Amino acid sequence: MAPRTTQGRAWLPPSLGAGLLWLVLSSCSAPPEPGQSQTKFDDCLRNVNLDRLPALLKHCDAVVEAFPEHPQPRNERALLLKLAGKPQEACRDSLKAAALVKEGKHPVDALMRDEIDLRRRNCIRLTTDRAAAAPSAVAADAPAEPGRD
Repeated sequence: MAPRTTQGRAWLPPSLGAGLLWLVLSSCSAPPEPGQSQTKFDDCLRNVNLDRLPALLKHCDAVVEAFPEHPQPRNERALLLKLAGKPQEACRDSLKAAALVKEGKHPVDALMRDEIDLRRRNCIRLTTDRAAAAPSAVAADAPAEPGRD
């Protein structure tokens, strides 16, 4: 049944709207403890609270350990590591997630693939920018130009 429209907006029957609301709210459950059997590959970012970032990272470590060949947990841990001020570790996870997507053992949806690729490109750009900004060994050994101190 096609949704009716009201003043150009789609209208859903109340029972369908209530069902969708229940589905959204029921997906916001507390994360399982690390090591429990109900841990899922998409558990890293459930109920993120920056005050609990160390505990979230520890939980996400367990998710990555439980699903080492799935790109999503690594991508999500990369975000948490970036928030924790650990960009090198975040990039390591981002690059590994991109490699896992390329392997294709665990397909991800287009949005997740784009997000992983964006993080990969940012890591490559940051690495390239840092290398370009660093003084080169040749420049450090070169004699100073006349008239410059």
